[in-house]
Amino acid sequence: MAVSKASKDWNGGGFTGRRRTTAIPAAQGAVVEECAVDACGKPAGRAPVPGMVRVRGGRDGAPAHWYCPGRCAAIARARADLRQAGARTEEEGS
Repeated sequence: MAVSKASKDWNGGGFTGRRRTTAIPAAQGAVVEECAVDACGKPAGRAPVPGMVRVRGGRDGAPAHWYCPGRCAAIARARADLRQAGARTEEEGS
């Protein structure tokens, strides 16, 4: 398959429309790191540490928990939303 000069210029010569012959390097590090905050993920009640975010459980009866603000709370909210939508998580046996 011939590749035009314009196509090579546009892609910096890197993309030629042919299959890659070298392996793509594996990702370095874990996709999701474990949280370092001791109180993150504790069942709801009184806030264990100031600044923690209470995330409700799903309609399936899952209890609410406390999470550190930011990434952990966002992941917990997403999981609760998935449970409400009927999706199954890995722990539930997807």
